[in-house]
Amino acid sequence: MFIVDEKIGSKYRFVLICAQRTKQLLEGAQTRVESPFHKPAFVAMQEVLAGKIDWKVNETTPPALPDSGEVLQVEVGP
Repeated sequence: MFIVDEKIGSKYRFVLICAQRTKQLLEGAQTRVESPFHKPAFVAMQEVLAGKIDWKVNETTPPALPDSGEVLQVEVGP
């Protein structure tokens, strides 16, 4: 079983942070830790676990739904 740091809070947040960092590495960002791995995903995981990546949670509120009891209809493509 994988246990993440209390600061991160959940394995899902860990995966999201690592995925964003992996994308940065693929776009040419410099690594922040020495790693025996060459694949960006593994390097990103090591960076996050080492505390070398700063991140924050953006708190957003979902849009309000109409209170009239109307059913929203969405059309998808032609």
